Amino acid sequence: MRVKNAKFKELRKKAGYNQAELGRELGITKDYVNAIENGRQSPGFALAKRIADFFSVTVDELFFCQFTEQNVRQEMDDFCANGR
Repeated sequence: MRVKNAKFKELRKKAGYNQAELGRELGITKDYVNAIENGRQSPGFALAKRIADFFSVTVDELFFCQFTEQNVRQEMDDFCANGR
């Protein structure tokens, strides 16, 4: 299952990069940055590590969701509201 990567996008924006600029820094295209942010692509481990290092976070912090009662409840509410 692919999910939108809000943390990746949040870190990019916080660092002041647009997708093209970050792509150049990481050696990938802006389209690939967009695809990661929107859950259409998942980076391999080497790229995930490079991205995490760039933002000074761990791969886990960057790409893995911490399930809490609150975010699970929000996902369920969103699912029910959208009928999917």
